[in-house]
Amino acid sequence: MSKRHTETKTYIKEALTHLLNEKSFEDLTISDITRKAGINRSTFYLHYKDKYDMMAQLKQDNLDSLYHILTQDNIEKDTHTTLVDTFTYIKNDFDFFQVIAKTAYVNFSKSIKDFAYDVILSFPQAQDIIINHYGVPYHYGLQVYLASIESLISYWVATGGKESPEEMTDIISKVLKIDESISHNNQQTQK
Repeated sequence: MSKRHTETKTYIKEALTHLLNEKSFEDLTISDITRKAGINRSTFYLHYKDKYDMMAQLKQDNLDSLYHILTQDNIEKDTHTTLVDTFTYIKNDFDFFQVIAKTAYVNFSKSIKDFAYDVILSFPQAQDIIINHYGVPYHYGLQVYLASIESLISYWVATGGKESPEEMTDIISKVLKIDESISHNNQQTQK
């Protein structure tokens, strides 16, 4: 991707973030976005079909980056560091995450749950960890696990992200008992 292409998408994202603090996504027009971004409509349409495509791509770009942090960037790192990196990524683009969390079209809660589910599926030991953690059938434990992740992240974003990435890592680790679950699973694997 060229530098100009990346800059244009950055201007559009910044404009969208600012505008969503002023009006709803449904009321937002392409003209609003292009005017705020300082670009013309044809430039916008070089990148996106419409505002829905723009939102879908921006959301997907962020989720792809988070997925990469959670599954690839940190293969050699421990779970704590991986979670800190994840919350740091969100904190570094917090204004965007905060406005999309309030945008009904995005359905932030469902997006987080779906994303968490995809991440969990990428870890072969996840099913055992969830069963051992909750002591209930996997599908029920999975729903509790996903709901916990979603509610903690949604609350953090909705309340202004006051806690640091390290504090959020500690909170989510304690609620989900991540360290205990991983330790228990490692002991089971070694037997």
